[in-house]
Amino acid sequence: MKILLVDDADVFRQSVANLLRSRGHEVIEATNGLDGVKLARAHLPDVVVSDIIMSQVDGYAMTSVLRQHPTTADIPLVLITGEADLKGMRKGMTLGADDYIAKPFKMEELVAALELRVHRRQALRVEVEQKLACLGSGLGMKLPVELSQPLDRILASTALLVNSNQPRSQAELAELAQSIRTDARQVQRLNRNLFAHAQLELFGTNPAHLNILRQAFTADAGAAVAVPARQCAVAAGREGDLRLNLAPCTAAISEVRLAKLVEELVRNAFAYSPAGTPVTVQCYDDGHGFLLTIHDQGRGMPPEQVARLGLVPVPGSGEPQVTGLGLPIARRLAELHGGKLIVTSEPGKGTTVRASLPARPPAPPAPDADPKA
Repeated sequence: MKILLVDDADVFRQSVANLLRSRGHEVIEATNGLDGVKLARAHLPDVVVSDIIMSQVDGYAMTSVLRQHPTTADIPLVLITGEADLKGMRKGMTLGADDYIAKPFKMEELVAALELRVHRRQALRVEVEQKLACLGSGLGMKLPVELSQPLDRILASTALLVNSNQPRSQAELAELAQSIRTDARQVQRLNRNLFAHAQLELFGTNPAHLNILRQAFTADAGAAVAVPARQCAVAAGREGDLRLNLAPCTAAISEVRLAKLVEELVRNAFAYSPAGTPVTVQCYDDGHGFLLTIHDQGRGMPPEQVARLGLVPVPGSGEPQVTGLGLPIARRLAELHGGKLIVTSEPGKGTTVRASLPARPPAPPAPDADPKA
């Protein structure tokens, strides 16, 4: 293992470092948290072992900084201290530490803890790679149609401009420019959704990132829902079809991510329902938490088609071409924030999507509470 050892007590640090080296491990030494951060970024060790109480930049501050930087966010970090207490342990774990060892300790105990953390990191990386492989496999079935259609239209429109010798009126040029702009925006939107989908999948594999995600809070969820809903109505040219019923409520999600969830669901509702029929967006506190419902009066779907939503487009189904990632993104957003998303639909009667979320972030445990209670 490549181990970064951070401690300002020279005798103790050198003694531990020599024992670790005698067991075949590579050890990098730092005398304070600031140097520890610099060396962690430069060497990317397999694990970081750090004292908590140091004269310059203590172990807590170093932990916080390492967890916030993408190159060091997932490096296992074990805190050691001579002043072990429950409050300090919880503080370290909240900041992102993986383990906490009190002095004095046996070398076997330290090595076992380090090997366990490195093994778990490797297992997590394998899991992430598997998820990305599945993600890539699923996207591979969607991307050919989703990308090729707008790109083909862009190429065809530009070919008309480049290869035609006939003069074109301003109206014709404006129509071609608008067509190119519309298709380019579709490609841009797909690109953003691909990134968002992959990012959300990775969020779920990192407990520290997931904890930070679930601490977000929107105090005026109704206003946060109204803005993207109206934007989708304008983009669809259906401002008159939008019905808003938004009660004052709160949601344990950031305004940006709540807006993304609303955007994907409302956009689909407009895409799958005919102009002139209402799309109703409601949000309220149902007594258990935040509830968002979106109902359209499109032609609806049988149960087997609902089960396929967000997976593989059905060839020849005649459905409008949407990204196919909107529903998976909305569902994953709800799940990562401790909620869920349910789709119900009936042929001839339309579709309803319900997204439920906690109204408030989970409360941290009391500092002096007994964890076994």
